[in-house]
Amino acid sequence: ECGTSMFSTGICASVSDDLEPRETIAPTEQKCKTFMDIVIVVDGSNSIYPWSEDYQTTQEVVEAAKNISRQEGRETRTADAINIACTEAFSAERGAREGATKVMIVVTDGESHDGDSLPAALEECESRNITRYAIAVLGYYIRKGQDPETFIDEIKYIASDPDDKYFFNVTDEAALNDIVDALGDRIFTLEGTMGYNQSTFHMEMSQVGFSTHTLADGILFGIVGAYDWDGGVLMDRASGPIIPSREAFESEFPLELKNHAAYLGYTVSSVVIGDWKRLYVAGAPRFKHKGKVILFELNDYGDVEIIQALNGEQIGSYYGSEVLGLDVDKDGITDVLLVAAPMFLSSGNKEAGKVYIYTLSGEQVFVSNGTLTSEGKSQDARFGYALAAAPDLNYDGFTDLVVGAPLEDDHRGAVYVYHGQDIYIIHNYKQRIEGASLSSSLQYFGRS
Repeated sequence: ECGTSMFSTGICASVSDDLEPRETIAPTEQKCKTFMDIVIVVDGSNSIYPWSEDYQTTQEVVEAAKNISRQEGRETRTADAINIACTEAFSAERGAREGATKVMIVVTDGESHDGDSLPAALEECESRNITRYAIAVLGYYIRKGQDPETFIDEIKYIASDPDDKYFFNVTDEAALNDIVDALGDRIFTLEGTMGYNQSTFHMEMSQVGFSTHTLADGILFGIVGAYDWDGGVLMDRASGPIIPSREAFESEFPLELKNHAAYLGYTVSSVVIGDWKRLYVAGAPRFKHKGKVILFELNDYGDVEIIQALNGEQIGSYYGSEVLGLDVDKDGITDVLLVAAPMFLSSGNKEAGKVYIYTLSGEQVFVSNGTLTSEGKSQDARFGYALAAAPDLNYDGFTDLVVGAPLEDDHRGAVYVYHGQDIYIIHNYKQRIEGASLSSSLQYFGRS
């Protein structure tokens, strides 16, 4: 919990061979790293200053606010109020905390009489990294039949940029209740972040452990919720976690595209290519809605070098939601990389699914070598929802492949078995195991 905001970092448990818990692994933040100081500036002249009481809880503040008496005055001095609030209210003497995110909420129903002082007051707020929400109450203008355009322009000027995030207007005082939830949601996006005027999350929603890949020197985690659900990866080693920055993947995930919810790290794995070089693999099934898979190197400093990127072809297919590297001939080098698109639509708009086959070329990159699909009839299958390397099932010395299709046969599910040969996977399946053949009540067989 971060203030009133709930966030999910994720946690993993390590168990022994007999499934006894050994330890928990939580390499990302498990508690709120940030906190927020909020000052509310209300149109009411002297009622906002000086401050004579300290309040420790939200309820105390609400009760005190109910007892604020209306102060008569001839001028609305919004600039003075903002300047006093930003220079004094956020001081340690007034209870402000070092390192807290600073937020000011300005509520007013009329133009200021000291508008000439607004630029200086707002510049002072900017220099102190104070994020400003501004609310224009239009009741007076509506009742008097006056044009509120100049007033609205002034309140937009007070609000931080962009206006669509930090400016509100309501028709009357009672309508303030209607924007409480929306205002709270926007403040929530600041609450988990460290920067001024930022509304993005880093590790607070990372959901570490959504996918994992165990290696000799550590564990590679997918962190799909990191960086506004752009996602990412995390390598946890005995020396500590290695977390690449959002910018580390910028060559394939440009920041200017605002790829919110690309879900990088939805699945993670690794392959070994020539000279025994290990490349890490991560899928981002929502990148540009078509999906992407990247193969990359990661050093101890979190630096990333992307060696190859593979892209999906159909919107919504969830290309990259499952990946698997196969060493077919068991020589230690990955021969085949499989990438699933389980929601690939076939004829009749059925989620038949498809698995893409890439084979390692002499140039040490993976090149397309066809696809695998489920049985010919038109049905929802989500073929490729799960991929797994199988031991040598037919004793020919080659690694085999198992593919799950959990929606086949009216959600009863099926599993397909493919044999390996030399350094390839034979495209025709050798066996199809129906979930219904195991139990008439079994559903989603092949889900994992």
